Amino acid sequence: MPSDVSSSAERRAEPWVVRFALPQRIEHLLLVVSFTLLVLTGLPQRFAATGWAQSMIWAFGGIDSTRLIHRAFAVMFMVEGAWHAAWVTWLLATRRARPSMLPTPRDVTDSVRQIGYYLGIAKAEPAYDRYDYRQKFEYWGVVWGGVVMVVTGLIMMFPTRAAAILPGEFIPAAKEAHGGEALLAFLVIVTWHLYGAHLNPHRFPADTTIFTGRITRRRMEAEHPLELARMVDRGDPSARPPEA
Repeated sequence: MPSDVSSSAERRAEPWVVRFALPQRIEHLLLVVSFTLLVLTGLPQRFAATGWAQSMIWAFGGIDSTRLIHRAFAVMFMVEGAWHAAWVTWLLATRRARPSMLPTPRDVTDSVRQIGYYLGIAKAEPAYDRYDYRQKFEYWGVVWGGVVMVVTGLIMMFPTRAAAILPGEFIPAAKEAHGGEALLAFLVIVTWHLYGAHLNPHRFPADTTIFTGRITRRRMEAEHPLELARMVDRGDPSARPPEA
């Protein structure tokens, strides 16, 4: 027990670096809320013939209430997407941020080197910048998946208007694509994101950076050394090296 208390005290005494600003943390929290409610109200509708799905539908007050809640959080998700696109565009246009999520040739070499490190071929992991290739892959997966969900969801919400513009076959196709993408997104979050971003044992007890905005300098040096070096160069007060 004393060793646990000591290690906990040492973690609290570590220097911290500010990694995410308040708007980013709020946006992520709203995304978590909207995505969770969309899954809880959407998947039961896709598998409505099963017992567990019927129980969840009744827990939400019946099918009409479930659909209403689902659509309300779908609107919230769309507003979030529009806000994110506008905010990122403004940051890039005013040069307040770098296009750090754009894939580069280095991501390919980093992925090869990372696999080599896992296999014992490479002696060290790649030095990553603000985001590594896995985080970029997941981000663009959310963007692409979000576009699919919004387009197919709008077709399902307004089938008559959609049929007046598109061939009728698009309506059932949108329904299948919407449900399939929703199931894929849920499985990716459960099997990849939760472990890789929050429950990885190397980040014990859990990575809460996106919620607190802070990361230990030790982890920053290990996981994002290139970004830390750039923060030090521009005089970011949170990135100053600790005094000896």
